[in-house]
Amino acid sequence: MKKNNALLNIIIVLLSLSASAALWAEEPQATPGNNTADTPISETNSADKKDYITPAPQTSRIEALKASLSIRRLGHQIQTLEANGKPFLTLYKPSITSSTQGCVVILHSDNEHPDWPDAIAPLRNALPEHSWCTLSIEVPDIVKRAAPVKTEAPNTENNQQPIELPNQTEVFARIQAAINKAKTEDVETFVFLGYKTGASYALSFLANNQASGEALALIDIDAPPNLSNYEIAQQIRRVAQPILDYYVNSNAGSDQFATWRKQAANQRTENRNDYIQLDALPDRATGKDSKQLLIQRVRGFLKQNTRQILQKKALPSVKKGLFYESPINT
Repeated sequence: MKKNNALLNIIIVLLSLSASAALWAEEPQATPGNNTADTPISETNSADKKDYITPAPQTSRIEALKASLSIRRLGHQIQTLEANGKPFLTLYKPSITSSTQGCVVILHSDNEHPDWPDAIAPLRNALPEHSWCTLSIEVPDIVKRAAPVKTEAPNTENNQQPIELPNQTEVFARIQAAINKAKTEDVETFVFLGYKTGASYALSFLANNQASGEALALIDIDAPPNLSNYEIAQQIRRVAQPILDYYVNSNAGSDQFATWRKQAANQRTENRNDYIQLDALPDRATGKDSKQLLIQRVRGFLKQNTRQILQKKALPSVKKGLFYESPINT
C-alpha cells in the first residue's frame, strides 16, 4: 500500500512539472529582437497600458496657490507671463497711493511660492500701502547638481568674476519679462528684493544688470547649493546701488557669511556708506510682531535710499467747520 501511495505521488509531481513547462513555453522569450523588459509601457497591449504621473512638486504648489487666491477672491492678482517660451506665474499688486514710486520685484526662496507666508506675503501686501507696486515672481525649484556643495572659500584672486546660479538663465529671463510687463504700465523705477536663495538671485541679477534697479534688499540671504557663501558674498562688490542686508544671525556659519558680505560691501569702488546690515534677532527678541518689524525695516530703507526720499505729500486742507462750532449769533 505504501509503495502504491509513493508511486501515485511521483506521478502527480511529474504531471505538475509537465504542466508548468507548458505554461512557460507560452511566455515570449527575451531575445535580442524581442526584449519585452525594455519595451515602453506605451508600446504594450492597450489593455495593459497604465498612465504614470511624474511627481511635480512645484506645479502642485503653484496650483494650490492659485486655488487659495481664488478662494480669497484675489485671483485678479495672478498674471501669467512668458520667458524663453515657458509660462510662469507672477503676483502683481499696484500701489494704492496717489503717487507710485516704482515696483519692487520679489523673489522667493527654493521650494516656496510667490506668496510664501514667512517674508514674501507680508512685504508684497504691505509695500503698496507705501507707494510701491509689487511683482512677486515664481522661481523654479533648484535642481541639485552632481558637483559637490562647496563649504569653504575658494581662491580669493579674481573673486569679482561673475558666477552661475542654478537655473540662472531662466530666472533672469523671468525677471526681465516682469520688468518689461511693468514698463507697459508706466512703471519706470525698480527695486529688487529676495528672500533666502531668492536673495542670491536678486543680488546676482543686479550685479549683472547694473542699470536695471535702484536698490536691493536681501532678506536672510542663502547661497544656492552649487555655490559657497563666500562666492555669493563677493557679488556685493559688483553692486553700486544701496543694499539692505537683513539677516538672522543664528549660528557661527551665518555670522561668518555676514562678515564676508560686510567686507565685500566695504571693498566696493563706489562706497557711499549705503550698505545697511541688520541682525534680525534683536527685532525678534522684542516680543513684537517680527513681520511688522521686517516691513518697517524695508519701508524705511526704501524711503531713505530711493527717489522716494523726494516724495512729499501736501498737508490736507482742514475744514474748520468739521472741528469747531460755528459762532452763535446773539
